[in-house]
Amino acid sequence: MKKIFGIPELVSTVFRYDSEMDPDFGTLYKVSAFFGIIIYIVNFKNVDNLLVVLPTYCVGTALILVPFILERLKNKRSFSNRFVIFLGIILTFYALFGINEGTSNYWAVMAIFVVMIQMGMPTGLVWGTYFFVLCVVFFWTPIRHMLPYNYSDEYAFSFPLIFLVSFGGSFVINLFYKKGLIEQEKLDRQLQRELEEALAGTDEAMIESVMIISTLIDEKDKYTKEHSMRVARYAKMIAQRYGFENDVKQMRNIYNSALLHDIGKIAVSDEILKNNRELTDDEYRLMMEHTTYGEEILRELTFLPTVYYGAKYHHEHFDGTGYPDGIKGENIPVEGRIIAAADALDAMNSKRVYREACSREYIYESFKNDNAHQFDPKIAEIVCELIQEGKIAIVADEKGTD
Repeated sequence: MKKIFGIPELVSTVFRYDSEMDPDFGTLYKVSAFFGIIIYIVNFKNVDNLLVVLPTYCVGTALILVPFILERLKNKRSFSNRFVIFLGIILTFYALFGINEGTSNYWAVMAIFVVMIQMGMPTGLVWGTYFFVLCVVFFWTPIRHMLPYNYSDEYAFSFPLIFLVSFGGSFVINLFYKKGLIEQEKLDRQLQRELEEALAGTDEAMIESVMIISTLIDEKDKYTKEHSMRVARYAKMIAQRYGFENDVKQMRNIYNSALLHDIGKIAVSDEILKNNRELTDDEYRLMMEHTTYGEEILRELTFLPTVYYGAKYHHEHFDGTGYPDGIKGENIPVEGRIIAAADALDAMNSKRVYREACSREYIYESFKNDNAHQFDPKIAEIVCELIQEGKIAIVADEKGTD
């Protein structure tokens, strides 16, 4: 009993589903062409009777052409609905004038299967009901005797019943076919949610690993302790203002890339990293290679796409005077341009062995007057805005120094 009382709910569910979903155009193409070919074959015997065969072949030609037309249209649903209306009008005239000695009514029966299954209930129910009423009027009322073609008694008695059975069968087939599709989509969505939850757990573990690596890098150089964390925080703030605030994946990539931008320093000797004097030319060249080392290491982290951009490009300059490749402008990936600014910002805003942290004015003017030399102008402007708005804490201000 519960299954029987659940039928109305199932009907409304399938109706809503068909209203929201596009028809199965792939199957519609094949069925349409198949019907067109059948029309040609069935009416070949009437090829000498133009009155009979010409309108029939016109419909057959239209059905064969439908797949080719639909392939080239953007609004396939609108065209399909209009074509169904056209087909319905043609079938109405077929039944009215008794073309093909009354057998043309069977095309209406077959059309219901196509419309109901492929176009969905909002279209199929309307046309199924319309053709059933039409059959009852044509065959079971006095109008039957006023038509140009007088259908035989056999047609007059059986056709509305045949149509009703066909209509009902098509309706039931559509109902349970679409029920299966709905259940499959629910299962797919559930599996997708479970996959996303699993990946989210994996991402958290990966991010924890990234943070551990970042800490190890900073511990290698005591003067840049927590530098990577601060650069990541600045990069995130800049990226949000740049326009990535709603792009969770890109924001995560930029943050992780910033955390690991100095990972190449693992391959640089402690003698160079911890040197308190000015580096020689040879030592500076070795230090510069940390960008290349970083790229080589991070390219292997396939679970973090583009994470190597920070390591490779954070010393490239917008005017092309940076390293390692000397590329310029927007040829530098946006992740690299953002992290380059964040890295320079933290360098100026941190105390080093050879100097105190720079003043607010110095940092602000460095970005304000850069003139597209080191930084992307848009990113430099964002940094200035963040400083003015107090979103970036200035170390020199907190210590009361210039």
